[in-house]
Amino acid sequence: MAAEAKQNDIPSSARVWESAVLNASVDKVWEAVREVTFKWASDVKSTDVNGDVSAVGGTRCVNYNDGMKQTLQIMEISDLRRSVTYSMVTSEPAVIYTSRTDQIQVREVTNPAENVKEQTFIEWTSDF
Repeated sequence: MAAEAKQNDIPSSARVWESAVLNASVDKVWEAVREVTFKWASDVKSTDVNGDVSAVGGTRCVNYNDGMKQTLQIMEISDLRRSVTYSMVTSEPAVIYTSRTDQIQVREVTNPAENVKEQTFIEWTSDF
């Protein structure tokens, strides 16, 4: 029993990957994602931008509806790849993992569904 409890204390890495196809233009989706303010997320109450919204190194203080506050540091913004990468640097209350790096990337669907003008493939990867 003690060996099992000790094994649970060993840090391990994990990757979570989510994706979706949105019925919207890639430019509109990229515009919504690029600033990392999560205006589109129903569980986010507000986001405070610290530093230049377009600069690597700036932070976002994300205030969630449940009272949680997380500070994210922007690690990469690529207009060429239409991707953003950020790391969580603080969380109140604390989370159970020791680190998290996320990347959101959007891509144009070049062969959209029938009767749909434009579609965008979006993927969100979280490494713990």
